[in-house]
Amino acid sequence: MSTELGGVMETLLITLYIRAKDAESTNPVINDQKSAEIVKKIDYDFKKFDNGTLSYYGVLARAKTMDQQAADFIKKNPDCVVVSVGCGLDTRFSRVDNGTILWYNLDFPEVIAQRERFFEPNEREINIAKSALDPTWPDDVKTNGKKLLIISEGMMMYLKEEEVKELLQILTNGFDRFEAQFDLLYKGMVNKGNIHDTVKKTNAHFNWGVKNGSEVTTLCPALKQTGLINFTDELRFLMPGFKKILIPFLYITNNRLGIYQFKKAQ
Repeated sequence: MSTELGGVMETLLITLYIRAKDAESTNPVINDQKSAEIVKKIDYDFKKFDNGTLSYYGVLARAKTMDQQAADFIKKNPDCVVVSVGCGLDTRFSRVDNGTILWYNLDFPEVIAQRERFFEPNEREINIAKSALDPTWPDDVKTNGKKLLIISEGMMMYLKEEEVKELLQILTNGFDRFEAQFDLLYKGMVNKGNIHDTVKKTNAHFNWGVKNGSEVTTLCPALKQTGLINFTDELRFLMPGFKKILIPFLYITNNRLGIYQFKKAQ
């Protein structure tokens, strides 16, 4: 099957392919067999991403870390609701599902159309075919008083600062309370997508980044930052052999996971 996705949407194929390669490796990190299955069904030149060594280990470290953080939230709140903002062709629901959570996938209509080609319907996994910047999408999420987790992986770096602020306003206007776990680009990588080992093979651009995650609360003071995890904490265990020499550099330049809490004032 052919997959027509351009610009930022094309970047979802990078992470899909890396998860597929990992699943077929001798020592998989997350062993995402569904991604391997999907890649085999798509007519696309995935091989152009094969030289992206840092992306390969970086995406796996990010996925493993974000899986663990989501799983920790679900363990504490086993009947929670989760929204994956900019979900792409991610398979996180199947990786962290406890059998009771309600999961929403939010992405552009073109992306959701692709998801529906490859994923079987599940009454606890609901797709929302809207832009993350469409202010109406929170109306489609039914929490019924349950704890809410908002996850965003591989998306916010492609937004401009004013769009990030707009997204945060949509979240805080749309929900009474939530925890947010945002994948955040290091600010030194803004406008440097052309030197990134895989993103440079697409037409996407890095538009926004952070140093320590406080930039998020500056844009939206209603949020409280409660955590910051550098994905290099996990990456240092995955990088092979001599490549470990890059670890100090990656602690500066790698993405990080910002964790935030919101509760609407009474």
